[in-house]
Amino acid sequence: MISRCLTILAVLHLCPEALFAQASNDDARLRSLEDQLRLAQESLQGLSNTIDTLVVELAELRAGGQRASASTTALASDQRSMSDASYAERILVPDLGHDERGEELTPRPELFVQTRFHANPIDEAADSDAAVRNFGLNRVELRWAGRVSERIGMGYEIQHHPAPDGAAEELVNDAYVEYYATDSVTVRAGQFVKPFGFDIQHSSGDRESPERGVFAGYFFPGQRDRGLMLAADLSDLSQFTKGMSIYAGAFNGNRFFDDNNSALNYNLRLRKVFDSVPMALGVSLQRGTQILPTGVGGNDDEDLFGVDIQYVVGRLGIRAEYVRGNTPSTLLGIDPEFAGGFFPGSKSSGSTAFFNYNLTAQDDIYWRWDRFENDPVTQGNIRAFNIGYLRSLGLHSRIGIDYQRKSNVTFNDDELNNALSVTWNVSY
Repeated sequence: MISRCLTILAVLHLCPEALFAQASNDDARLRSLEDQLRLAQESLQGLSNTIDTLVVELAELRAGGQRASASTTALASDQRSMSDASYAERILVPDLGHDERGEELTPRPELFVQTRFHANPIDEAADSDAAVRNFGLNRVELRWAGRVSERIGMGYEIQHHPAPDGAAEELVNDAYVEYYATDSVTVRAGQFVKPFGFDIQHSSGDRESPERGVFAGYFFPGQRDRGLMLAADLSDLSQFTKGMSIYAGAFNGNRFFDDNNSALNYNLRLRKVFDSVPMALGVSLQRGTQILPTGVGGNDDEDLFGVDIQYVVGRLGIRAEYVRGNTPSTLLGIDPEFAGGFFPGSKSSGSTAFFNYNLTAQDDIYWRWDRFENDPVTQGNIRAFNIGYLRSLGLHSRIGIDYQRKSNVTFNDDELNNALSVTWNVSY
């Protein structure tokens, strides 16, 4: 009897420990099953994504002959819509002339290298200054830009290619500070690209043709000036002003390098982007004065007017621009170099029409018509026609081949006077 009681007591003593051990085993098993289930779900999701990708690729292969399923067609349509939106943004450049408030200033600079091979000068009589030959480094630049605090931003860009020519003043491209007065208003001061037209503001790293239109080099050599600018995004004011931005500034009017008169130039630009079309329109004005050659009197105005449009139809992108105003009295140079064909009160005008066809996600072909009337050096009219091919090599690199027919040599800061140019860009 006593032994039976002792046995019962021993069993009662061991039961809690057994039950606890069993519960621990159950918890471990539960966690193990939960982990296995999570891994299986992740594998299933990865497999589902792979299946979706394969379905899209198969649909594209069958597009010429067989009909894809409704779900596959929807996926392919979504991808094409994203591609179309990306191409439209590349043609319209909706953030043209944007500030730095959305960028983070990092220790690493943005690097830009543009190499080029020039061949077949358009005029054998042109000297080396007017027609670059063989291999060259067109642009080697380092850029830091971004927001440094809640209200302050900055931009700084230096370039190497003027150094071999001993043109120290040309080494600094951009050097400016920004103040973000509100979410839509920016004040910028320093040296930066002038707010006028599309071609002037379109970056060399993004531009399809090797150089800007002829008018850009004569009217805006270097594209930059020193001054103060107020920029405002008007999108939130009303439905009519959605996509509209305005830029107003006062500048030295110094032909970029040296302030050669005591007056200021004033610029005004208004641009509106229509996302639903897609299309963008711009109007630009400049009022200012320029210096005249010694002993020459008369009209010293440096007034300009310009209109520009960018438009996308399917895979065809179109840009056109027209600028007219007082003939510039000087060419680009640290010391004023007066143009031989200038006389007070004369007018010059420039126009370009650019067409880009998007062959694939990586390939484009383009053609461009370019005209400048009353060249300030020769007083003649310049006509040029370009045709080219572009191939994107990943996200950071692009190679282009351009063939140009040009009626005469031009004399400005972008001295492209060759029939054939092969360009390779890398930006990182």
